[in-house]
Amino acid sequence: MLETKTPKRFALVLLAAVCLTPVATARAAPGDPMGDEFQVNTTTVDDQGNPTTAMDADGDFVVAWQSCPVDVDGLVIRDGCDVLAQRYDPAGARQGGEFLVNATVGQAQLLPDVAMDPDGEFVVVWWGYGPGGGYGIFARRFSAEGEPQGPEFQVNTTETPTAAPSVAMDADGDFVVVWSASGTGVLGRRYNTAGEPQGGEFVLATTLSLYSTAPWDPDIAMDAAGNFVVAWENRRVIGGQRYDASGVAQGGVFNTGSWNSSLAAARPAVAMHADGDFVVIWESSDYGGQGLGVLGQRYSAAGEPRGSTFQVGVGDWPKVAMDGGGDFVVTWTGYGTGSVWGVHGQRFSAEGLRQGGEFQVNLFPTSTQVGPSVAMDADGDFVVAWPKWDGDRDGVFARRFGGAERVAGDFDGDGKADVLWRNTTTGQTIVWLMDGGTRLAEGSIGTVPAAWAIAGTGDFNGDGKADILWRNSSTGNTILWKMNGLERLAAASIGAPPLAWTVEQLRDYSGDGLADILWRNTQTGVALVWRMSGFTKVASGAAGTLNSDWEVR
Repeated sequence: MLETKTPKRFALVLLAAVCLTPVATARAAPGDPMGDEFQVNTTTVDDQGNPTTAMDADGDFVVAWQSCPVDVDGLVIRDGCDVLAQRYDPAGARQGGEFLVNATVGQAQLLPDVAMDPDGEFVVVWWGYGPGGGYGIFARRFSAEGEPQGPEFQVNTTETPTAAPSVAMDADGDFVVVWSASGTGVLGRRYNTAGEPQGGEFVLATTLSLYSTAPWDPDIAMDAAGNFVVAWENRRVIGGQRYDASGVAQGGVFNTGSWNSSLAAARPAVAMHADGDFVVIWESSDYGGQGLGVLGQRYSAAGEPRGSTFQVGVGDWPKVAMDGGGDFVVTWTGYGTGSVWGVHGQRFSAEGLRQGGEFQVNLFPTSTQVGPSVAMDADGDFVVAWPKWDGDRDGVFARRFGGAERVAGDFDGDGKADVLWRNTTTGQTIVWLMDGGTRLAEGSIGTVPAAWAIAGTGDFNGDGKADILWRNSSTGNTILWKMNGLERLAAASIGAPPLAWTVEQLRDYSGDGLADILWRNTQTGVALVWRMSGFTKVASGAAGTLNSDWEVR
């Protein structure tokens, strides 16, 4: 005889209702173009080249490049080159016109690099001839509105630099400039947000044991707190070193890949997450038997390799940028459609997994387009800038791409909302992974006593998948479940505020791509934000006070 059971009562928790505005994100792959390519430079009589770009947390960006006169034979005249720049808002609209970066004119000003803080203030560095005579590394700071913050200033104090500089900036606007000098190696100098030097120049890398030549062609990236990593080329080896915010070396020099006398590694590029994890990208003379190719290696904030060296694509001149969740995009010069060199890209998750396939950035494959630069905002939107022959002289072009689509309750990171259920009788919690109206999979993720309630969901670790925040109605204990689809990876208590405090909302209040928590005191009306990074409360602060007539929407 069949046993008849009374159906269990289920409470359907649609995440939009629980979280108000949840922040679980799904990363678009490979990144939808946001319009066509566009020409950056408005000055077209000269030769425009070597573009570099930087982007703030909201997607405002700046492109800087060199503009050089040409002689009657069409050859570039180095003396007379200037550094120009153009600002854009997140929608890609010009903010003002292109402007001159350097104050010293009529001399060689070349090879710019640019860095921007989360609020849009930026610094441009370049190799050039200074007002005091002689070549060196120079820099100039600008406000978010593009206004110069003082005159240009010389960075190096000793011997003449021999390679282009690189610059990185932290969340407060402090920055570090690195460059190389013949016979010495890689040098650097630190500055605070006001542009004041924090000590003199210092040596980052000298001769490596594998080769007798000095390291050169450095690239630098910085985390939110000012810790930084520098990667450089030393003939056939890519080396690197981590530093804290005070410029003290952390650990020893690391080398990417294995040294091989028959292979060459060159042109390193590095990107760093706000928490210190980083990725190094470089070109190799052997890419699975296909000639020049782009390789990469991920590292933890402690400098430990994560996984093994991975392949990116066939080509050279790589660059890399990273978003607030640790996802990154690599661009390079590759042989594409039209039988000419073009600009290619590939997106990766924070775990180093490809997001979609390789894509071509440039639309018009009728001319050679090499040496791209890329910048990314906290949400994964990015812009690529590159030089190309535009029918007159080399011009600077750019194209914008979308990043993460915000999808409520996406537990598996496929860009589609899923459903979280809880049995009000047994406490069992299950997830349905959805594809439109089709349930692809389901699984129980645990059974929790009735005293525990779901306070919300959000992406707390930046992997593009929703995590679950629980609150105990008796003790106030708050626990976070780190999720991966139907699997609970980890769980930990993040605190036990008094019961007068309630979770009002989960959103990314800091622009780092990670969910934060908005608390509200039901007795006093005080609203408090916990800035989160995974299981860790990074900071907290009172945002204001409103009476009970006000509700969060």
